[in-house]
Amino acid sequence: MASRRPLFFKEKVFFLIGRDKIQVVADFRERSSGVIEALRKKGDIAVSEGTLKTGDYLINGSITVERKTCRDFCISIIDGRLFRQVARLKKEAPRPVLVVEGGHLLHSGIDIDENAIRGALASVSICWYMPVIFSRDPKGTADFIEMAGRQDLVFEKELWLRPGSKPKRDRRRQLYILQGLPEVGPKKARALLDHFESIERIVSAPEKDLTEVPFIGKKTAEAIRRVVKESLALYRVENT
Repeated sequence: MASRRPLFFKEKVFFLIGRDKIQVVADFRERSSGVIEALRKKGDIAVSEGTLKTGDYLINGSITVERKTCRDFCISIIDGRLFRQVARLKKEAPRPVLVVEGGHLLHSGIDIDENAIRGALASVSICWYMPVIFSRDPKGTADFIEMAGRQDLVFEKELWLRPGSKPKRDRRRQLYILQGLPEVGPKKARALLDHFESIERIVSAPEKDLTEVPFIGKKTAEAIRRVVKESLALYRVENT
């Protein structure tokens, strides 16, 4: 049976079923944008409409896209709406993205200082840690949504899924933690966890035992032991 992830939109609860097809929920206010139509023409995307609490599009239940035309982006700077929306997205959406669509921001027809535009872009992308993507038209926005959805599916399968078994919540958390170690990607994280069965045993293992794990060479083993030892030393210094 396919796994289900709940998506919350005000009073309603939707379920994302399966992970082989890109799932996009578009806010009903985007009907006239041309993006929904462009998405449906692609044929390999499951598109539905709903009332999103934040953003304009929700990809695979985890990526929230806020779409603004160049004109609306400039107006939202002037009236202060932009940063209120960004703050709300960062608070309520786990992976928000801002898409600025059409034309050129510096030639939007809105009377606004160029430095205000550059400053807003810098603030959103650097201070708020929110990616800003530019698209030429609604089709370009739809193309980005498709690409983001496809990359998300590939990333999730590579990061979490093991053939023949259903991923458990604790295992996902363990794999995520292990990939914070140097030289350790998805493949090595799985190999380490399969071999030692717990993070505690991995960080306690001597270099010789680490090299007995598939895909873990001397370089990786040395890097793991080094970062574990350094972290413990720093912890002792900070707590003296």
